[in-house]
Amino acid sequence: MMFKKNTLHSRINLFILGIILLIVTIGCFVAINIFFSIYENEMTRMVATGITEFEDIIIEENKDWLLSFSEGLTDPENHLLVKNDPVSIQALHQYIGHANNKALDFVKVSYQDGSNYEEILTDPNILTLASQNAVSSTTKPYFWIDGDTQLGLHLFCRYPLTGSDQSPAGTLLMGINLADQKKVDYMKNTAALEATVFAENTRIATTIVKNNENQIGTTLDPSIADMVLDQKLAYTGKAEILGDPYLVAYTPVLNPRDEVVGVLFVGKSIVSIYTIRNQIILYIAILGFLLLLFFYVVSNHWLRINITNPIRWVADTMKMISHGQYTVLENMPKAKYEEIEMLQTTMYDMVNELVTGKKNLETAAYIDSITGLPNRVSLYKKYQNVPLTDNRNTLKQVYYIDVDNLKYINNLFGHNVGDNLLLQVGKILKGLFSHYPNYEVYRISGDEFAICKSGSYDPDEIQYLAKSIIKEFEKAITIGEQIISASVSIGVSGNENCDGKKCNICTKECQDNLEQLLKKAELAMNQVKMNGKNNFMVFNPSMNEIIQRKASLQQDLKQALKNKQLEIYYQPKFDLASNRYDGFEALVRWNHDERGFIPPLEFIRIAEESNLIIELGDWILEESCRFISNYNLSHQSSYSIAVNISTFQLLNDDFEEKVTNVLEETGLDPCLLELEITETMLMNSMSIAYEKLKFLREKNISIALDDFGTGYSSLTYLKSLPITTVKLDKSFIDDIATDKLSLKIVENVIQIAKNIGLKIVVEGVETIDQLEILKDLPCNKIQGYYFSKPVSKLNLTEVLSEYP
Repeated sequence: MMFKKNTLHSRINLFILGIILLIVTIGCFVAINIFFSIYENEMTRMVATGITEFEDIIIEENKDWLLSFSEGLTDPENHLLVKNDPVSIQALHQYIGHANNKALDFVKVSYQDGSNYEEILTDPNILTLASQNAVSSTTKPYFWIDGDTQLGLHLFCRYPLTGSDQSPAGTLLMGINLADQKKVDYMKNTAALEATVFAENTRIATTIVKNNENQIGTTLDPSIADMVLDQKLAYTGKAEILGDPYLVAYTPVLNPRDEVVGVLFVGKSIVSIYTIRNQIILYIAILGFLLLLFFYVVSNHWLRINITNPIRWVADTMKMISHGQYTVLENMPKAKYEEIEMLQTTMYDMVNELVTGKKNLETAAYIDSITGLPNRVSLYKKYQNVPLTDNRNTLKQVYYIDVDNLKYINNLFGHNVGDNLLLQVGKILKGLFSHYPNYEVYRISGDEFAICKSGSYDPDEIQYLAKSIIKEFEKAITIGEQIISASVSIGVSGNENCDGKKCNICTKECQDNLEQLLKKAELAMNQVKMNGKNNFMVFNPSMNEIIQRKASLQQDLKQALKNKQLEIYYQPKFDLASNRYDGFEALVRWNHDERGFIPPLEFIRIAEESNLIIELGDWILEESCRFISNYNLSHQSSYSIAVNISTFQLLNDDFEEKVTNVLEETGLDPCLLELEITETMLMNSMSIAYEKLKFLREKNISIALDDFGTGYSSLTYLKSLPITTVKLDKSFIDDIATDKLSLKIVENVIQIAKNIGLKIVVEGVETIDQLEILKDLPCNKIQGYYFSKPVSKLNLTEVLSEYP
């Protein structure tokens, strides 16, 4: 049998065992904290529920008792309050005495003839306190709470008396003490919660005992008093009660003058649980420290001798080999462990491949792996160190090319299709410039290419080649089974030749280096992006200001979203059939504190480019749905709301869930929500968009095709799309009053849409002539400045008053 050397396997097992012990200790520590955190959360929930139950016991049950007591007095069969005579008064006295088991303070009957009957069972000042609240005549019982530190906390009821013919016969005024120690004790016995009734900030009934003394007469803790008494806010959470930690819930009690006259409290002491937790944590921490200390001393020595030193020798050897000192292997010591021996053997094989691998790596460092084009490293290597005065070899023209919407294509079709698209773009550019030997194509980042030329600067050639690139990408690109319409945005920068005659002393400032040319070309390309993409632009200095404004607005937009500085305006829609407004379109507006009004097209484009559009769109959807739901509720109306949806929102995985959640949270009927999408958005993501819109339609949410006529304008799509409405773009109707062809086109579009069951909304109506023509066609709804511009929610009611 072959002798087998000792291996590291068993030793590593010991090492892992020690780590496991340490992990278990830490795990126990974490588990204990989680357990006690869950316990606290459960106790907090119990306390929050307990305060509600305590309110019912202290206030609502007493209200019910007073109401029952009053109804017994006014029962026609008893005839206790029908007549103001000695017999009735005696019966009334007996009834009060028999029923007074609820800490009744007083009963006062005031008759229509001015006479009174009073029974005061406690401090007469309580009746005086109740009489201070003058309540106008009412036909229903009226309850209120009042009191102070001296008189305590009391519930009062003013009950109207009527005769047999239901005519007013007088008033019954009663009071009952809310600080009932039995009910406070009942709360502790049934719910295991401490309970207290405060009059102002003084405990007048409580279950809290400290140092074997009941804490009646003590005051509310100052940290809570400010919130509950001064700010009139309820509070649930942690607090110190007379120096001890509690989970608590406080709710203020207000009198008719909106003054806090008392507080209800329930709580759970967590002194004991904190003590137990701290003890357990201390014991585990001590144990963990001892284990760690023992393990460190033992394992540190073993690791240094058996693993660290051998591995360090291998590392030092590899470092020397990386510097070409391959002879170090000739003096390699004999391995102690099998694994180290295997590593040494592998090193011999690796050295033989180092030279070949190094050459391959150098090649790969300069070539893009997807397109096979030279990369950014190659570009810098060629031009970065060329003197600016070398007119023959210095960089003269740079085309900075960005593939439009590559991220969108990756999301829609997958990264494999996106990579293939980049490969095709590289082939197209390389083929286009194959006849221009002074040009070279580079892929410099994810979706960006650069075309660079040395030797001479030719403005006419720049225009010609940039247009040629744009035209080349008008053709559709086929990738597998996908047909993709791609476009590019191009920025151009360049250096004119330096002939040494432009300056008296040559400073080279008339020439830009590689970094400057790339930056300028990128700025020009970004300007093309801002202007709508699929075009080219040559750099000029004014672009610096535009880019700076864009960057500044992007930061401001983030803050505006965070601080809720944006506002939604509402433009009414006019229903021709009912001759009234029946809904609105939600339009976001931004009035910047320093820059003034920012056009929506500008900051929405910034939001799309900076990934803020989803957050912005979600806010608009929720805010407008909440507003219209509340408006309909308060005005007893049924107006609908239309919200524009961006491509990025629609393609988001949880878009449908967000919409349904907003409707549920705001209480808006789904049939009153209309989502507006553009033709371009729908056509470019048909398969994904169709399923999402179909789901929303099944939820009874309306879908409108916005700006119809500005995109593909294909009527054949309308019959198969899950939409309910077509919004005809303003450009269709601008000249329908003067141009018969425009009128005929609009008439045919409306007729086709109606034939397939779609509603027609016409945008941009500004004149009476346009309105009259559209009435005759007819369309369903009108939207435009003829009726109203978009207005803030404060001015909406005034606009709606014209056509209620």
